[in-house]
Amino acid sequence: MAPEPSPGYRAALRQPLVRRLWLASLTSTIGDYVALGALLFLAADRTGLTLGAAIVVAVGVVPSALTGILGGRWLDRTHRARTLAALQLLGGLIVCLPVLIDGVAVVIVTAAGLAAVRVATVSVRSGAMAEGLHDDHRGPLVALLSTTDQAAQVLGYLAGAGLYVAIGADAALLLDAATFVIGALLLLGLPLPEPTTSPPPSTLSTGVRTILGHPALRLFALLTLATGIVGSLPEVLAPTVAGPDDPLRPLVLAAAPAGQAVVMTVLGRTRAIRRPRTLLLHFTALAGALGLAAFARTPAQIAAANLLIGAGAGWYVGAQLLFLRLAPPARMAQVTGAMVAGLAIADGLGSLGLALLADLSGVAAAYGTGGALLAVIALLGALARRRSAAIVVLDEPDHAPDMQRHDA
Repeated sequence: MAPEPSPGYRAALRQPLVRRLWLASLTSTIGDYVALGALLFLAADRTGLTLGAAIVVAVGVVPSALTGILGGRWLDRTHRARTLAALQLLGGLIVCLPVLIDGVAVVIVTAAGLAAVRVATVSVRSGAMAEGLHDDHRGPLVALLSTTDQAAQVLGYLAGAGLYVAIGADAALLLDAATFVIGALLLLGLPLPEPTTSPPPSTLSTGVRTILGHPALRLFALLTLATGIVGSLPEVLAPTVAGPDDPLRPLVLAAAPAGQAVVMTVLGRTRAIRRPRTLLLHFTALAGALGLAAFARTPAQIAAANLLIGAGAGWYVGAQLLFLRLAPPARMAQVTGAMVAGLAIADGLGSLGLALLADLSGVAAAYGTGGALLAVIALLGALARRRSAAIVVLDEPDHAPDMQRHDA
């Protein structure tokens, strides 16, 4: 018998846990991207290099990796609601530092601190979703969180860039602090469950070993990290593509998250996005969009290509669903932390490497290299899927993913 359709967004949002998790994430995420939009342009304009904007992205690599790898064991044992609220308040304090202290160094420290807070928040939230929500409600919530994250990027980058140009970076940073406080208030008292049992004994490598031990998790971890290498490329290259006085500068910056938000909204209600075959095809489309961007010449053409790149990156919502359904809930923070740490490293190193390539050989070379890399990985992924029965079975319309959860 064919499975019943998943509830739509309205049905999911009638659940208090879904609604409040989403609203808290929405408010703080908008503020984050307002601040990041200002920081990207501030760094690029002060250094005069594409590498300046890349530093804002790359500086979070070490704190993100340490938080994801070292913090996962502890985060799986904490009370979810109190921890989420405390992390929101901590983020609000960190983002105020550049307002209170002058200098470039404090901007770097702020970006690093916010990256660590983001990793911890995503890890705890994933654990809460795995333990506190029925599978039918996880899908719509993941789609909502991913879609609104991209929509928040569009609004946040536009607002952050606009505030930076109009009245400076302080306004953007203070707005971010206010959204953190609102997020904390929404999460206080939220009836999120504590872990029902003590997590099994684990080590620092437990999250990584859990991923490597399951064929589907292993494959989509690779594709996710590959996406992370090019994930910030449209934003990092935007200051170079469109100069300070170019009216298209905000559009070049915001086009990729806009495309991703639209695609995720459409795909969030479908079951096809949970199937490896569909995700691999979507990943291949992302490689093609990067290739097209290499042939763009004007800011308007690159903005259109960035829109397609964002649409291609929308495949990632399906990977999140597979991780929530296949990874053991008691280790969800560790698995999520490992993945987010890996993404931070891939994003940071990829942004630095491709930005350096753009400075040396031009924007087209950076886009083209990213597209070629993803095309090779897509081919390897397709071969891996064909050779693994555990992955192929996930493409069956009547499969039961929760029965295949990896509890090793």
